[in-house]
Amino acid sequence: MRFPGQAVVMVLGLLLAFSGSTALAQGQPYRSLDTPLPTQGSGVEVREFFSYACPHCADFEPRMSDWAAGMGDRITLVKTPVTFGRDSWELLARAFHTAEALAVVDQTHGAMYEAIHDQGRSFEDREAIAEFYAEVTDFTAEEVLDAMRSFSVETALNRSQRAVDAFAIPGTPSVAVAGQHLIDIRAAGGQAGMLEVAESLVAEEAAR
Repeated sequence: MRFPGQAVVMVLGLLLAFSGSTALAQGQPYRSLDTPLPTQGSGVEVREFFSYACPHCADFEPRMSDWAAGMGDRITLVKTPVTFGRDSWELLARAFHTAEALAVVDQTHGAMYEAIHDQGRSFEDREAIAEFYAEVTDFTAEEVLDAMRSFSVETALNRSQRAVDAFAIPGTPSVAVAGQHLIDIRAAGGQAGMLEVAESLVAEEAAR
């Protein structure tokens, strides 16, 4: 999902981020950082950049979930919320990392997409997020608010932003593999193609 007012900034950021990077071969639907970012987990890391506010991400979520389940322990899926400098998106990114801190992502992740895109709910402040999480988890709204203010959530937000900056993410959803390869969704032919490219890259990384 792109925002015209930010187009110039995003394009410049993308050029800077990849000024020292190399496409593995002409026509490949991805770019590769010269210096990979640290990765997580025992499988090949697949990082999904998303926002709950993005309708394309809402459409992508079930496709990504099914694909990740099929990949099993070959991958470690890392979900990374983006903000693009928007306060409303920062709140939703904080909501995701709060769910991580409370270990309730399985209960909240799909519910957030459904609430926003199917039910038309809006979350304008932390209290609204806390009340919603109290509806779909066993935590109270006050416990959720405490987690939202925690150092661990602030740290997670900063870590996500560093990954967004490193890849100069131009839009959502985006997918990166092995802390190095950022797939171009258009060049890949859409969401399904993006996952096909991701699977190919996972196989290449696993074979190293």
